[in-house]
Amino acid sequence: MTSLYEPIKSALARHFNIPEDTIAPESTLEDLGMDSLAVVELMCILQDDMGLRVPQAEHLKSLQATVGEAVAAVERAQQQPAEALPAASGAPVRPV
Repeated sequence: MTSLYEPIKSALARHFNIPEDTIAPESTLEDLGMDSLAVVELMCILQDDMGLRVPQAEHLKSLQATVGEAVAAVERAQQQPAEALPAASGAPVRPV
């Protein structure tokens, strides 16, 4: 798996008390016992605690998204220029 897989897997285990041996790339967020609020919390953890850019993709808010899909989307977001991503956490939006 990719370079962010292990840190994201560790964050899932640590913050949501999910046994690491049950987290796999093909696991859906629902399989891991997460609800929509937990997914939002995960995105905040990735952004605020880990300093990662978080994708705004709607499908990641779905409980049917897999861990692998979420990791891939986060990795793609790291490759985009900051201006290309929507503002988050009250940050000013760049004028168009």
